[in-house]
This record gives sequence, structure tokens and C-alpha cells, in this order.
Amino acid sequence: MTPIDKAISAIGSQKKLADALGVSPQFINQIKRRGGELTTDKVTPEQWVKVTGLSVKELFPQFAKLI
Repeated sequence: MTPIDKAISAIGSQKKLADALGVSPQFINQIKRRGGELTTDKVTPEQWVKVTGLSVKELFPQFAKLI
């Protein structure tokens, strides 16, 4: 399961996740299409964590070794 899939599951739907983050559903869909790795271009890691309730390690596994 990709980080975006985990985030969507935690919230319930792509639309709910987009609304909670203040971005468009298309933004969420674009992340899914690009492999599911979360971006910090429009949403900070702190926002991802706060909205989903998931850990930074779950949402950003590429940085898990640095934390």
C-alpha cells in the first residue's frame, strides 16, 4: 500500500482527504497516478500527519532512515 493509499484509507475518500488538506481532488489523484509517494509542494509533512493521524514514517518512508 502506497503512502497516498494509506492517507486515503485513514480519511475515508480522496475527496475527504483533499478537502481536509485544502487541495483539489485532482491533486490527490495526480499523486496516485505518479506512484503514490506524497509530495510536499502544496502540503507540508506536518499537515499530512495532522490530517491523517499517520506517522511521518508511514507517510514518508523515503525519509524514515533520517528520522
